[in-house]
Amino acid sequence: MTKRPPLTPEEAAEILKISRYTVYELVKRGEIPSRRIGRKIRIDYDSLMNYLQGDSGEKWPQDSDAHKEISSDYGYCFVGSHDLAVELLAEFLNHSSSALPLKTIFKGSMQGLIALYRREAQVTGIHLWDQKLQEYNIPFAEHILLAEAYTVVNLIQRSQGWIVPAGNKHNINSWEDITRKGLRFINRQRGSGTRFRIDQYLLENEISANQIQGYENEEQTHWGVALKVANGEADFGLGFQFAAQRMGLDFVPLFKERYDLVILQETVEKPEWQQIQAVINSTAYKRAVEQHIGYDTSLTGKVIYETPHSAKVRT
Repeated sequence: MTKRPPLTPEEAAEILKISRYTVYELVKRGEIPSRRIGRKIRIDYDSLMNYLQGDSGEKWPQDSDAHKEISSDYGYCFVGSHDLAVELLAEFLNHSSSALPLKTIFKGSMQGLIALYRREAQVTGIHLWDQKLQEYNIPFAEHILLAEAYTVVNLIQRSQGWIVPAGNKHNINSWEDITRKGLRFINRQRGSGTRFRIDQYLLENEISANQIQGYENEEQTHWGVALKVANGEADFGLGFQFAAQRMGLDFVPLFKERYDLVILQETVEKPEWQQIQAVINSTAYKRAVEQHIGYDTSLTGKVIYETPHSAKVRT
């Protein structure tokens, strides 16, 4: 079989359905193996497929040429849950008049809050549901950020549900199907908002993880979940609607969730955050987000909560 030619970062971004700036960041961190051809960075197709399937164990050394090529300073660091709206935000910022680079590290909602507390990031993105309080994100920010002053701003609302094969041959249509015999489930990693929602459901309904075939199998992103279903390695998994659509899969909506940005109060007045806010509130950005199925920008840019003064906006 003829070996496919190496991919440009732009081509890799199109396959992964992310921005090329995030591809550069993944290469920099050694998560996607790459090499230099002349002065250009190139990515082997097979390595990219391994990354998509979550089994790439290769790491580029920190002093490699490809690593140095993209190790320029970033203006702002995001650590948190993955979402397409964050990818679009990074693209808009890079093309703005002052070209503020946004470094994006997708590690999950809980890890994002911890990174913010440790000052390892200036902003995080989270979608954590507190079943007892019937509230998104704020209870978790209060718990992890402790006495820190912070602001919560909505980025988007999105539809989450079961990602299933086209045609939904197993007729998966509710939360109760998670324990149905013979169905192979694909889970998300610990610390992600999606995994937290799954585990909350199990706890609330006194369901053991042993009752779910595939509970121990984890993916790092919504795209990873969708790919497992598309490849026939799983029958269903929880993810956002756009991932299902882009891979030609069916989607069974379960709930609408709020994805918020959290920043420390000490950075609110800084020009970098002001620039980010301007993009988030722009009509162009909202239109770009709304082009993707399952997204709602009716709260985008609104302050949901801030300390020490309460300013909650409930959906």
